[in-house]
Amino acid sequence: MSTIELRSSLHQLIDRIDDDTVLQAHLTLLAREANQPSGDFWDDLSISQQASVDRGMTDLIAGRRKPATDVLKRLAE
Repeated sequence: MSTIELRSSLHQLIDRIDDDTVLQAHLTLLAREANQPSGDFWDDLSISQQASVDRGMTDLIAGRRKPATDVLKRLAE
């Protein structure tokens, strides 16, 4: 779907919403996104964080998994 088609679909959906609370929630979400810098968050990660993500992706691709409890223990340290 092209950008123009996506925007058109969003406009059509928004026009069908009658709940002001739902509209406000979407406005907040979209405004937050529109105000974000367009850079890649990867550049904001430290070298060690990038290396950790790379290791995790390598393990995931290779089919190696760790129990969530192990990951949570490591994060708690």
